[in-house]
Amino acid sequence: MKKRVTAALLALALAVGLLQGTALAAEPAGGGARTGRAGSRLTGVDRVVYQVLREETAKIADGSRSSTDIRIPDLEALSWSLAELGVAGKDQQTVVAKLDEKFAQVLDLDRVYDALSADCPYELYWRDLRYSWSYERVVGGGRGEIRNFTVFIKVAQDYRGESDTTVNPQKAAQAKQAADNARAIVERYRDLPDYEKLKAYLREICQLASYDEDAANTDIPYGDPWQLVYVFDGDPSTNVVCEGYAKAFQYLCDLSQFNGDVSCCTVTGEMDGGSHMWNVVRMEDGRSYLADVTNCDDGAAGAPDKLFLAGAAGSEAGRVHTVNKPECSAVYTYTQEEKDLFVDGWLTLSGEDYRYDPNAVPRPAVNTSFSDVRPDAYYAEAVAWAVEGEITQGTSQTTFSPANLCTHAEILTFLWRAEGRPEGQGWAPIPLSGEEFYAQAVCWAAQQGIIGQDFDPGALCTRADAVSYIWAAFDRPPAPACAFGDVAAGASYAPAVAWAVDRGVTTGDSDTTFNPDGVCSRGEIVTFLHRAYQ
Repeated sequence: MKKRVTAALLALALAVGLLQGTALAAEPAGGGARTGRAGSRLTGVDRVVYQVLREETAKIADGSRSSTDIRIPDLEALSWSLAELGVAGKDQQTVVAKLDEKFAQVLDLDRVYDALSADCPYELYWRDLRYSWSYERVVGGGRGEIRNFTVFIKVAQDYRGESDTTVNPQKAAQAKQAADNARAIVERYRDLPDYEKLKAYLREICQLASYDEDAANTDIPYGDPWQLVYVFDGDPSTNVVCEGYAKAFQYLCDLSQFNGDVSCCTVTGEMDGGSHMWNVVRMEDGRSYLADVTNCDDGAAGAPDKLFLAGAAGSEAGRVHTVNKPECSAVYTYTQEEKDLFVDGWLTLSGEDYRYDPNAVPRPAVNTSFSDVRPDAYYAEAVAWAVEGEITQGTSQTTFSPANLCTHAEILTFLWRAEGRPEGQGWAPIPLSGEEFYAQAVCWAAQQGIIGQDFDPGALCTRADAVSYIWAAFDRPPAPACAFGDVAAGASYAPAVAWAVDRGVTTGDSDTTFNPDGVCSRGEIVTFLHRAYQ
Protein backbone atom coordinates (compact mmCIF):
# COMPACT_ATOMS: atom_id res chain seq x y z
CA MET A 1 0.00 0.00 0.00
CA LYS A 2 1.34 3.44 -0.91
CA LYS A 3 1.22 6.17 1.67
CA ARG A 4 1.09 9.92 1.57
CA VAL A 5 2.17 12.50 4.15
CA THR A 6 -0.57 12.21 6.71
CA ALA A 7 -1.15 12.28 10.45
CA ALA A 8 -3.35 9.94 12.45
CA LEU A 9 -5.67 11.35 15.08
CA LEU A 10 -4.52 10.55 18.56
CA ALA A 11 -7.21 10.19 21.18
CA LEU A 12 -6.67 11.67 24.62
CA ALA A 13 -6.71 9.65 27.80
CA LEU A 14 -9.55 10.38 30.19
CA ALA A 15 -8.86 10.27 33.91
CA VAL A 16 -11.61 9.82 36.50
CA GLY A 17 -11.01 9.72 40.26
CA LEU A 18 -13.20 7.25 42.14
CA LEU A 19 -13.23 7.79 45.89
CA GLN A 20 -14.06 5.21 48.56
CA GLY A 21 -13.94 5.14 52.34
CA THR A 22 -12.77 1.94 54.09
CA ALA A 23 -9.33 1.12 55.48
CA LEU A 24 -6.62 -1.45 54.79
CA ALA A 25 -3.48 -2.32 56.70
CA ALA A 26 -0.32 -0.58 55.53
CA GLU A 27 2.29 -2.44 53.51
CA PRO A 28 5.73 -1.47 52.22
CA ALA A 29 6.22 0.46 49.00
CA GLY A 30 7.05 -1.46 45.87
CA GLY A 31 9.87 -0.55 43.49
CA GLY A 32 12.67 -1.91 41.41
CA ALA A 33 11.30 -1.12 37.97
CA ARG A 34 13.65 0.27 35.36
CA THR A 35 13.11 3.99 34.94
CA GLY A 36 12.82 5.41 31.43
CA ARG A 37 13.71 8.80 30.09
CA ALA A 38 10.47 10.54 31.06
CA GLY A 39 10.16 8.56 34.30
CA SER A 40 13.62 9.67 35.41
CA ARG A 41 12.33 13.23 35.71
CA LEU A 42 9.64 12.30 38.21
CA THR A 43 10.24 12.77 41.92
CA GLY A 44 8.58 11.89 45.21
CA VAL A 45 5.28 10.03 45.13
CA ASP A 46 5.08 10.48 41.35
CA ARG A 47 8.31 8.51 40.96
CA VAL A 48 7.21 5.68 43.28
CA VAL A 49 3.83 5.29 41.57
CA TYR A 50 5.53 5.31 38.15
CA GLN A 51 7.91 2.54 39.21
CA VAL A 52 5.11 0.33 40.50
CA LEU A 53 3.03 0.85 37.36
CA ARG A 54 6.00 0.19 35.11
CA GLU A 55 6.87 -3.04 36.89
CA GLU A 56 3.30 -4.32 36.79
CA THR A 57 2.58 -3.32 33.18
CA ALA A 58 5.70 -5.23 32.13
CA LYS A 59 4.22 -8.32 33.80
CA ILE A 60 0.96 -7.78 31.93
CA ALA A 61 2.83 -7.46 28.63
CA ASP A 62 4.76 -10.70 29.07
CA GLY A 63 1.65 -12.64 30.13
CA SER A 64 2.60 -13.30 33.75
CA ARG A 65 -0.33 -11.20 34.96
CA SER A 66 -3.72 -10.58 33.34
CA SER A 67 -5.42 -8.01 35.57
CA THR A 68 -4.83 -4.36 34.76
CA ASP A 69 -6.16 -3.22 38.14
CA ILE A 70 -2.87 -2.16 39.75
CA ARG A 71 -2.78 -1.48 43.47
CA ILE A 72 -0.10 0.90 44.69
CA PRO A 73 1.33 -0.20 48.07
CA ASP A 74 0.39 2.12 50.93
CA LEU A 75 2.97 4.89 51.19
CA GLU A 76 4.24 6.77 54.21
CA ALA A 77 4.31 9.89 52.03
CA LEU A 78 0.50 9.67 51.82
CA SER A 79 0.02 9.80 55.61
CA TRP A 80 -0.09 13.05 57.58
CA SER A 81 -0.86 14.14 61.12
CA LEU A 82 -3.97 16.26 61.45
CA ALA A 83 -1.70 19.10 62.54
CA GLU A 84 0.31 18.78 59.31
CA LEU A 85 -2.94 18.90 57.38
CA GLY A 86 -4.04 21.96 59.33
CA VAL A 87 -7.31 20.31 60.38
CA ALA A 88 -6.69 19.37 64.03
CA GLY A 89 -10.02 19.53 65.88
CA LYS A 90 -12.01 19.80 62.65
CA ASP A 91 -14.97 17.63 61.68
CA GLN A 92 -14.62 14.45 59.61
CA GLN A 93 -15.90 16.04 56.41
CA THR A 94 -13.28 18.80 56.59
CA VAL A 95 -10.50 16.28 57.19
CA VAL A 96 -11.61 14.12 54.25
CA ALA A 97 -11.75 17.16 51.97
CA LYS A 98 -8.25 18.14 53.06
CA LEU A 99 -6.98 14.63 52.33
CA ASP A 100 -8.34 14.86 48.79
CA GLU A 101 -6.64 18.23 48.37
CA LYS A 102 -3.35 16.93 49.75
CA PHE A 103 -3.43 13.85 47.55
CA ALA A 104 -3.85 16.04 44.46
CA GLN A 105 -0.90 18.16 45.59
CA VAL A 106 1.60 15.33 46.07
CA LEU A 107 0.62 13.15 43.09
CA ASP A 108 0.11 14.20 39.48
CA LEU A 109 -1.22 10.93 38.07
CA ASP A 110 -1.75 12.38 34.60
CA ARG A 111 1.94 13.27 34.49
CA VAL A 112 2.89 9.81 35.74
CA TYR A 113 0.73 8.19 33.07
CA ASP A 114 2.19 10.43 30.36
CA ALA A 115 5.70 9.38 31.43
CA LEU A 116 4.70 5.71 31.51
CA SER A 117 3.18 5.94 28.03
CA ALA A 118 6.29 7.67 26.67
CA ASP A 119 8.70 5.13 28.17
CA CYS A 120 6.77 1.94 27.32
CA PRO A 121 6.27 1.60 23.57
CA TYR A 122 5.73 -2.17 23.93
CA GLU A 123 4.58 -2.80 27.49
CA LEU A 124 1.27 -0.95 27.01
CA TYR A 125 0.28 -2.51 23.66
CA TRP A 126 -2.87 -3.85 25.32
CA ARG A 127 -4.25 -0.60 26.69
CA ASP A 128 -7.23 1.45 25.71
CA LEU A 129 -7.05 5.23 26.12
CA ARG A 130 -8.96 5.38 29.40
CA TYR A 131 -7.84 4.88 32.95
CA SER A 132 -9.29 5.67 36.35
CA TRP A 133 -8.29 5.32 39.97
CA SER A 134 -9.70 4.94 43.45
CA TYR A 135 -8.41 5.33 46.98
CA GLU A 136 -9.61 5.22 50.56
CA ARG A 137 -9.33 8.06 53.08
CA VAL A 138 -8.62 6.79 56.57
CA VAL A 139 -8.85 9.08 59.60
CA GLY A 140 -7.93 7.98 63.11
CA GLY A 141 -5.32 8.25 65.84
CA GLY A 142 -4.66 11.89 65.03
CA ARG A 143 -3.74 11.12 61.40
CA GLY A 144 -5.28 11.20 57.95
CA GLU A 145 -4.08 8.71 55.34
CA ILE A 146 -4.59 7.67 51.73
CA ARG A 147 -4.73 3.89 51.46
CA ASN A 148 -5.58 1.22 48.92
CA PHE A 149 -4.75 3.51 46.02
CA THR A 150 -5.48 1.54 42.84
CA VAL A 151 -5.10 2.45 39.17
CA PHE A 152 -7.44 0.82 36.63
CA ILE A 153 -6.20 0.81 33.03
CA LYS A 154 -8.87 -0.17 30.53
CA VAL A 155 -7.89 -2.86 28.01
CA ALA A 156 -8.43 -2.30 24.28
CA GLN A 157 -11.04 -4.50 22.60
CA ASP A 158 -8.34 -6.32 20.60
CA TYR A 159 -6.80 -7.68 23.83
CA ARG A 160 -9.69 -7.78 26.28
CA GLY A 161 -10.22 -10.89 28.38
CA GLU A 162 -13.05 -11.61 30.81
CA SER A 163 -13.51 -7.95 31.71
CA ASP A 164 -12.38 -4.56 30.44
CA THR A 165 -9.46 -4.66 32.91
CA THR A 166 -8.12 -8.12 32.06
CA VAL A 167 -5.92 -9.15 29.12
CA ASN A 168 -6.63 -12.23 27.00
CA PRO A 169 -3.63 -14.56 27.59
CA GLN A 170 -3.70 -15.90 24.00
CA LYS A 171 -3.49 -12.36 22.61
CA ALA A 172 -0.69 -11.59 25.06
CA ALA A 173 1.26 -14.58 23.76
CA GLN A 174 0.90 -13.29 20.19
CA ALA A 175 2.14 -9.87 21.21
CA LYS A 176 5.09 -11.45 22.99
CA GLN A 177 6.04 -13.23 19.76
CA ALA A 178 6.01 -9.89 17.98
CA ALA A 179 8.40 -8.56 20.63
CA ASP A 180 10.68 -11.54 20.03
CA ASN A 181 10.65 -10.71 16.31
CA ALA A 182 11.73 -7.16 17.14
CA ARG A 183 14.61 -8.51 19.23
CA ALA A 184 15.70 -10.62 16.28
CA ILE A 185 15.94 -7.47 14.15
CA VAL A 186 18.11 -5.81 16.76
CA GLU A 187 20.35 -8.86 16.91
CA ARG A 188 20.67 -8.91 13.10
CA TYR A 189 22.15 -5.43 13.05
CA ARG A 190 23.97 -5.60 16.37
CA ASP A 191 27.47 -5.05 14.93
CA LEU A 192 26.67 -2.10 12.68
CA PRO A 193 27.78 1.46 13.53
CA ASP A 194 25.08 3.43 15.31
CA TYR A 195 23.90 5.45 12.30
CA GLU A 196 23.77 2.45 9.99
CA LYS A 197 21.91 0.52 12.69
CA LEU A 198 19.26 3.27 12.88
CA LYS A 199 18.93 3.38 9.09
CA ALA A 200 18.48 -0.41 9.07
CA TYR A 201 15.66 -0.06 11.62
CA LEU A 202 14.00 2.54 9.40
CA ARG A 203 14.16 0.20 6.39
CA GLU A 204 12.87 -2.79 8.36
CA ILE A 205 9.83 -0.96 9.71
CA CYS A 206 8.91 0.45 6.31
CA GLN A 207 9.21 -3.02 4.77
CA LEU A 208 7.15 -4.71 7.47
CA ALA A 209 4.19 -2.33 7.56
CA SER A 210 2.28 0.18 5.47
CA TYR A 211 0.15 3.11 6.51
CA ASP A 212 -3.34 2.07 7.58
CA GLU A 213 -5.61 4.56 5.82
CA ASP A 214 -8.76 2.89 7.15
CA ALA A 215 -7.66 3.26 10.78
CA ALA A 216 -6.69 6.88 10.19
CA ASN A 217 -9.83 7.93 8.37
CA THR A 218 -12.63 5.84 9.90
CA ASP A 219 -14.03 5.61 13.38
CA ILE A 220 -12.62 2.31 14.58
CA PRO A 221 -11.73 1.56 18.23
CA TYR A 222 -8.22 2.32 19.43
CA GLY A 223 -6.14 -0.85 19.25
CA ASP A 224 -3.62 -2.73 17.13
CA PRO A 225 -3.22 -0.22 14.26
CA TRP A 226 -1.82 2.18 16.85
CA GLN A 227 0.62 -0.35 18.33
CA LEU A 228 3.98 -1.82 17.34
CA VAL A 229 2.59 -5.39 17.42
CA TYR A 230 1.20 -4.93 13.91
CA VAL A 231 4.68 -3.96 12.69
CA PHE A 232 6.50 -7.02 14.08
CA ASP A 233 3.78 -9.70 13.93
CA GLY A 234 5.03 -11.15 10.62
CA ASP A 235 1.68 -10.57 8.91
CA PRO A 236 1.96 -8.26 5.85
CA SER A 237 -1.79 -7.56 5.93
CA THR A 238 -1.61 -5.80 9.32
CA ASN A 239 -0.66 -2.13 9.12
CA VAL A 240 -0.33 0.85 11.42
CA VAL A 241 -0.77 4.59 11.71
CA CYS A 242 1.94 7.04 12.82
CA GLU A 243 1.77 5.90 16.44
CA GLY A 244 2.68 2.35 15.47
CA TYR A 245 5.60 3.50 13.33
CA ALA A 246 7.01 5.72 16.08
CA LYS A 247 6.61 3.13 18.83
CA ALA A 248 8.22 0.44 16.69
CA PHE A 249 11.26 2.61 16.04
CA GLN A 250 11.62 3.57 19.70
CA TYR A 251 11.31 -0.05 20.79
CA LEU A 252 14.13 -1.16 18.49
CA CYS A 253 16.26 1.67 19.87
CA ASP A 254 15.36 0.75 23.46
CA LEU A 255 16.48 -2.83 22.82
CA SER A 256 19.79 -1.75 21.26
CA GLN A 257 23.29 -1.37 22.62
CA PHE A 258 24.78 1.68 20.91
CA ASN A 259 28.47 2.45 20.69
CA GLY A 260 27.94 6.14 21.38
CA ASP A 261 25.55 8.34 23.34
CA VAL A 262 22.41 7.56 21.30
CA SER A 263 18.83 7.46 22.54
CA CYS A 264 15.31 7.80 21.17
CA CYS A 265 11.98 9.01 22.48
CA THR A 266 8.49 9.26 21.03
CA VAL A 267 6.67 12.60 20.95
CA THR A 268 3.17 13.72 20.06
CA GLY A 269 1.76 16.85 18.53
CA GLU A 270 0.86 18.13 15.11
CA MET A 271 2.48 17.96 11.70
CA ASP A 272 1.24 20.69 9.40
CA GLY A 273 -1.85 21.05 11.59
CA GLY A 274 -2.80 17.36 11.77
CA SER A 275 -2.34 15.20 14.87
CA HIS A 276 0.82 13.13 14.60
CA MET A 277 3.43 11.08 16.45
CA TRP A 278 7.14 10.90 15.62
CA ASN A 279 10.54 10.35 17.22
CA VAL A 280 13.36 12.54 18.45
CA VAL A 281 16.79 10.88 18.38
CA ARG A 282 19.78 12.09 20.33
CA MET A 283 22.94 11.17 18.42
CA GLU A 284 26.52 10.73 19.63
CA ASP A 285 27.29 14.37 18.74
CA GLY A 286 25.07 15.46 21.63
CA ARG A 287 22.39 16.92 19.35
CA SER A 288 18.83 15.79 18.78
CA TYR A 289 17.20 15.21 15.41
CA LEU A 290 13.70 14.59 14.07
CA ALA A 291 12.86 11.09 12.81
CA ASP A 292 9.45 10.80 11.15
CA VAL A 293 9.41 7.14 10.16
CA THR A 294 5.80 7.34 8.95
CA ASN A 295 6.59 9.95 6.37
CA CYS A 296 9.79 8.25 5.24
CA ASP A 297 7.83 5.23 4.03
CA ASP A 298 7.13 4.52 0.35
CA GLY A 299 4.93 7.10 -1.31
CA ALA A 300 5.32 9.70 1.43
CA ALA A 301 6.83 13.12 0.77
CA GLY A 302 9.78 12.37 3.06
CA ALA A 303 10.72 9.03 1.46
CA PRO A 304 13.16 7.44 1.69
CA ASP A 305 14.96 9.43 4.42
CA LYS A 306 14.37 13.18 3.95
CA LEU A 307 12.64 13.35 7.36
CA PHE A 308 15.02 10.95 9.10
CA LEU A 309 17.56 12.47 11.49
CA ALA A 310 16.54 15.82 10.05
CA GLY A 311 17.37 19.20 11.49
CA ALA A 312 14.70 21.83 12.02
CA ALA A 313 14.47 25.50 12.93
CA GLY A 314 12.90 26.02 16.35
CA SER A 315 10.53 28.72 17.53
CA GLU A 316 8.07 29.46 20.35
CA ALA A 317 10.62 28.45 23.01
CA GLY A 318 11.32 25.20 21.17
CA ARG A 319 7.73 24.01 20.87
CA VAL A 320 7.55 24.41 17.08
CA HIS A 321 10.13 23.05 14.63
CA THR A 322 10.15 23.63 10.89
CA VAL A 323 11.85 21.40 8.35
CA ASN A 324 12.41 23.45 5.22
CA LYS A 325 14.03 21.66 2.29
CA PRO A 326 13.48 22.19 -1.44
CA GLU A 327 12.13 18.66 -1.79
CA CYS A 328 10.31 18.38 1.55
CA SER A 329 8.99 20.79 4.17
CA ALA A 330 6.85 20.36 7.27
CA VAL A 331 6.01 22.09 10.54
CA TYR A 332 6.01 19.99 13.73
CA THR A 333 4.40 21.30 16.92
CA TYR A 334 4.59 19.51 20.29
CA THR A 335 1.48 19.19 22.43
CA GLN A 336 1.40 21.25 25.61
CA GLU A 337 1.68 17.98 27.56
CA GLU A 338 5.14 17.36 26.05
CA LYS A 339 6.52 20.33 27.97
CA ASP A 340 8.91 19.19 30.72
CA LEU A 341 8.23 15.52 29.92
CA PHE A 342 11.77 14.66 28.81
CA VAL A 343 13.69 17.87 29.52
CA ASP A 344 12.94 21.28 30.97
CA GLY A 345 10.63 22.76 28.35
CA TRP A 346 10.45 20.92 25.03
CA LEU A 347 13.00 18.77 23.26
CA THR A 348 15.06 21.05 21.04
CA LEU A 349 16.44 19.97 17.67
CA SER A 350 19.62 20.64 15.78
CA GLY A 351 19.20 23.27 13.12
CA GLU A 352 20.98 21.06 10.59
CA ASP A 353 20.53 17.47 9.42
CA TYR A 354 22.69 14.81 11.02
CA ARG A 355 25.93 14.23 9.12
CA TYR A 356 27.31 10.76 9.33
CA ASP A 357 31.08 10.42 9.48
CA PRO A 358 32.06 6.72 9.35
CA ASN A 359 35.53 7.62 10.63
CA ALA A 360 34.39 9.58 13.66
CA VAL A 361 34.98 8.10 17.10
CA PRO A 362 31.62 7.96 18.87
CA ARG A 363 31.30 9.79 22.14
CA PRO A 364 30.64 7.14 24.80
CA ALA A 365 27.53 7.29 26.91
CA VAL A 366 28.06 8.64 30.39
CA ASN A 367 27.39 6.34 33.34
CA THR A 368 27.10 8.27 36.61
CA SER A 369 25.76 5.31 38.66
CA PHE A 370 22.82 7.51 39.73
CA SER A 371 19.47 5.87 39.02
CA ASP A 372 17.87 9.24 38.16
CA VAL A 373 20.58 10.38 35.71
CA ARG A 374 20.15 8.66 32.38
CA PRO A 375 23.29 8.37 30.22
CA ASP A 376 21.58 10.43 27.52
CA ALA A 377 20.44 13.27 29.80
CA TYR A 378 21.79 16.67 28.79
CA TYR A 379 23.31 17.05 32.25
CA ALA A 380 24.79 13.52 32.54
CA GLU A 381 28.34 14.50 31.56
CA ALA A 382 28.17 17.55 33.82
CA VAL A 383 26.97 15.44 36.77
CA ALA A 384 29.85 12.99 36.26
CA TRP A 385 32.32 15.91 36.10
CA ALA A 386 30.88 17.62 39.16
CA VAL A 387 30.92 14.46 41.29
CA GLU A 388 34.43 13.48 40.19
CA GLY A 389 35.67 17.00 40.95
CA GLU A 390 33.88 16.98 44.33
CA ILE A 391 31.90 20.05 43.31
CA THR A 392 28.78 18.29 44.52
CA GLN A 393 27.60 14.83 45.35
CA GLY A 394 24.36 12.93 45.06
CA THR A 395 21.39 13.47 47.33
CA SER A 396 21.81 9.80 48.26
CA GLN A 397 24.11 6.96 47.26
CA THR A 398 21.91 6.18 44.25
CA THR A 399 20.25 9.50 43.33
CA PHE A 400 21.40 12.93 42.20
CA SER A 401 17.95 14.62 42.07
CA PRO A 402 18.69 16.68 38.94
CA ALA A 403 15.22 18.26 38.96
CA ASN A 404 15.54 19.62 42.52
CA LEU A 405 15.63 23.42 42.58
CA CYS A 406 18.83 25.19 43.69
CA THR A 407 19.24 27.89 46.32
CA HIS A 408 21.75 30.74 46.26
CA ALA A 409 23.75 28.94 48.95
CA GLU A 410 24.02 25.83 46.78
CA ILE A 411 25.11 27.58 43.57
CA LEU A 412 27.70 29.63 45.45
CA THR A 413 29.04 26.50 47.13
CA PHE A 414 29.25 24.66 43.80
CA LEU A 415 30.99 27.67 42.27
CA TRP A 416 33.45 27.95 45.17
CA ARG A 417 34.38 24.30 44.83
CA ALA A 418 34.79 24.65 41.06
CA GLU A 419 37.24 27.50 41.81
CA GLY A 420 39.34 25.14 43.91
CA ARG A 421 37.89 25.97 47.36
CA PRO A 422 39.84 29.21 47.91
CA GLU A 423 40.03 30.42 51.49
CA GLY A 424 37.47 33.06 52.35
CA GLN A 425 38.01 35.57 55.13
CA GLY A 426 36.62 38.80 56.50
CA TRP A 427 33.21 40.35 56.02
CA ALA A 428 30.13 38.29 55.20
CA PRO A 429 26.72 39.73 54.34
CA ILE A 430 24.89 37.35 56.70
CA PRO A 431 25.60 36.01 60.21
CA LEU A 432 27.64 32.80 60.02
CA SER A 433 28.55 30.30 62.71
CA GLY A 434 31.09 28.62 60.48
CA GLU A 435 29.17 25.34 60.63
CA GLU A 436 27.00 26.04 57.57
CA PHE A 437 27.95 24.03 54.49
CA TYR A 438 28.11 27.30 52.57
CA ALA A 439 30.08 29.36 55.13
CA GLN A 440 33.43 29.33 53.32
CA ALA A 441 31.76 29.89 49.96
CA VAL A 442 29.84 32.94 51.22
CA CYS A 443 32.96 34.49 52.76
CA TRP A 444 34.90 33.94 49.52
CA ALA A 445 32.09 35.32 47.35
CA ALA A 446 31.75 38.41 49.55
CA GLN A 447 35.52 38.94 49.44
CA GLN A 448 35.45 38.74 45.63
CA GLY A 449 32.52 41.13 45.35
CA ILE A 450 30.29 38.42 43.87
CA ILE A 451 27.54 38.96 46.46
CA GLY A 452 26.34 41.96 48.41
CA GLN A 453 24.31 42.79 51.48
CA ASP A 454 21.06 41.55 49.95
CA PHE A 455 22.34 37.97 49.74
CA ASP A 456 19.79 35.38 50.90
CA PRO A 457 21.23 31.84 51.08
CA GLY A 458 17.83 30.14 51.17
CA ALA A 459 16.27 31.95 48.20
CA LEU A 460 15.89 30.00 44.98
CA CYS A 461 18.52 30.80 42.36
CA THR A 462 17.27 32.04 38.98
CA ARG A 463 19.01 31.66 35.63
CA ALA A 464 19.96 35.35 35.75
CA ASP A 465 21.47 34.88 39.23
CA ALA A 466 23.43 31.81 38.17
CA VAL A 467 25.10 33.31 35.11
CA SER A 468 25.78 36.52 37.07
CA TYR A 469 27.64 34.58 39.78
CA ILE A 470 29.67 32.56 37.26
CA TRP A 471 30.46 35.67 35.19
CA ALA A 472 31.63 37.50 38.32
CA ALA A 473 33.86 34.56 39.28
CA PHE A 474 35.51 34.93 35.85
CA ASP A 475 36.20 38.65 36.61
CA ARG A 476 33.26 39.95 34.56
CA PRO A 477 34.82 39.82 31.07
CA PRO A 478 33.10 41.80 28.27
CA ALA A 479 31.20 40.03 25.51
CA PRO A 480 29.12 40.98 22.46
CA ALA A 481 25.54 41.82 23.34
CA CYS A 482 22.96 39.12 22.63
CA ALA A 483 19.42 39.74 21.42
CA PHE A 484 16.98 38.09 23.82
CA GLY A 485 13.56 39.68 23.93
CA ASP A 486 13.28 39.15 27.69
CA VAL A 487 16.73 40.59 28.60
CA ALA A 488 16.60 44.39 28.65
CA ALA A 489 19.83 46.08 27.58
CA GLY A 490 19.97 47.92 30.88
CA ALA A 491 19.32 44.90 33.09
CA SER A 492 22.01 44.30 35.70
CA TYR A 493 22.46 40.74 34.49
CA ALA A 494 22.56 41.58 30.74
CA PRO A 495 26.40 41.57 30.51
CA ALA A 496 26.49 38.21 32.32
CA VAL A 497 23.94 36.72 29.92
CA ALA A 498 25.91 38.01 26.92
CA TRP A 499 29.12 36.47 28.27
CA ALA A 500 27.41 33.15 29.11
CA VAL A 501 26.07 32.87 25.55
CA ASP A 502 29.41 33.89 24.02
CA ARG A 503 31.28 31.32 26.13
CA GLY A 504 28.75 28.57 25.46
CA VAL A 505 27.55 28.30 29.05
CA THR A 506 23.97 28.55 27.78
CA THR A 507 22.19 29.15 24.49
CA GLY A 508 19.10 30.65 26.09
CA ASP A 509 15.71 29.14 26.74
CA SER A 510 14.79 29.50 23.06
CA ASP A 511 16.04 31.30 19.96
CA THR A 512 14.59 34.57 21.25
CA THR A 513 14.33 34.24 25.05
CA PHE A 514 16.65 33.64 27.97
CA ASN A 515 14.03 33.19 30.74
CA PRO A 516 16.02 35.12 33.38
CA ASP A 517 13.47 34.45 36.14
CA GLY A 518 13.39 30.68 35.59
CA VAL A 519 14.62 28.84 38.70
CA CYS A 520 17.67 26.63 38.16
CA SER A 521 17.66 22.93 38.92
CA ARG A 522 20.65 20.94 40.14
CA GLY A 523 21.05 19.46 36.67
CA GLU A 524 21.02 22.89 35.06
CA ILE A 525 23.50 24.42 37.54
CA VAL A 526 26.13 21.72 37.14
CA THR A 527 25.70 21.98 33.36
CA PHE A 528 26.38 25.73 33.46
CA LEU A 529 29.47 25.17 35.59
CA HIS A 530 30.75 22.30 33.46
CA ARG A 531 30.48 24.39 30.29
CA ALA A 532 32.12 27.39 31.96
CA TYR A 533 35.07 25.50 33.43
CA GLN A 534 35.55 22.90 30.72
